[in-house]
Amino acid sequence: MKRSIEIATCILLLYGMSIIPVSNGLAATSSADRVSSAFSGAEAFYRSVKSIDSSDTQVDAISGRAAATGQAAATGQAVTETPVPTGSAVTPAPTEDPNELTEIEKRKADYFSKHSVEELHVKKDLEKHVTVKWKKQFGADSYMIFRSTEKKGEYTQIGTSKNRKFTDKNTPKRQTYFYVIQAQMTIRGNTFYNKKCKPLKVYVRPKNPLTVIAGECFVVDMAAMNSVFNKNHHFVAKIGVNTYTMQHNNYFSYNGQMITGIERIAYYNPDRVYFLIGANESAWTYPGYTIDNYKQMRSLLRRINKHIEIILVKIPPFGRSSTQNIPSVSQREKFNLAYMEFADSYDDVYFCPATNVLSDSSSHLLSQYDGGDGCHWNTGGTVVVVNAMKEWSKKVFHNW
Repeated sequence: MKRSIEIATCILLLYGMSIIPVSNGLAATSSADRVSSAFSGAEAFYRSVKSIDSSDTQVDAISGRAAATGQAAATGQAVTETPVPTGSAVTPAPTEDPNELTEIEKRKADYFSKHSVEELHVKKDLEKHVTVKWKKQFGADSYMIFRSTEKKGEYTQIGTSKNRKFTDKNTPKRQTYFYVIQAQMTIRGNTFYNKKCKPLKVYVRPKNPLTVIAGECFVVDMAAMNSVFNKNHHFVAKIGVNTYTMQHNNYFSYNGQMITGIERIAYYNPDRVYFLIGANESAWTYPGYTIDNYKQMRSLLRRINKHIEIILVKIPPFGRSSTQNIPSVSQREKFNLAYMEFADSYDDVYFCPATNVLSDSSSHLLSQYDGGDGCHWNTGGTVVVVNAMKEWSKKVFHNW
């Protein structure tokens, strides 16, 4: 406060001197009186001054100048200006690093780096068009896609995506690839990476798979409908065949020799096999017997193609009455349930419910598709089942 008073005093004195002439003694005397009066009035004013921002050096200099000015005014002497020191240089405060993370940002980056992309799955797996998708990763700005031909092999980055999917067009048919995704996030110019996810195995299906449809009388009727199928579809069918005789009886001719049905299927070296068998045997045997036969046929077919896809078509409905030996609804459903459980047990086995299009609300054959004996279908029934198989295949495999 003392220094503040001195500064204010100096200011008022300087102001007073600017209006007091010092050319003669009278004026000087009058000036001294005015200076004394100025000091007295300033003292009361300075009591109200709280603070003035100035360095100690500046305050001392100004106070000294005020005293000298007052004395000179009293004696009539000229005032000599004394330069006011500017004081020492002020050290600027350190600037904040723009790349330094806040505590919240550090926690976010730590959480991000400890997690990985989830729910990686294949959306489409055809030749020259494999699309994989995944769940959005918290905080991710983009995703890096890596691929390998071996699960534990060397992975090469094949692309980057800002979306939750990626399409790999460099995928020849009948090849197996493994995909992993790694997300990245940028905060204030710092890039962070999360953990790579678990590898996703993808077998590249051909756009036009070589397909065999094998079975009993229903397949015989399908084989006559060439316009519905393409050149990649083949048929191995015989009226009355069942899952046992398909493996053991030499019903089929190939290169001048009689061979079994499963051997004839194998000679095609197919990508996919539809089995429409079981309507006959479901009337006289139990589901376990049929499933054991399917397991054996699966093992034989996998010897020629470990990527083969095996589809069990649902045993169809029958009429309320029939001239044939047909299973009851409950017996047929036991077989179909066993088919579904078998398909659930293997990645390469599927259950196709295409024959549902033939059924009424009580699980019997619709009259408009009855071939006349309550057991076989007419042409209309065959057409709707084939179309249902085709639509199911496109939905599950993206091809037919």
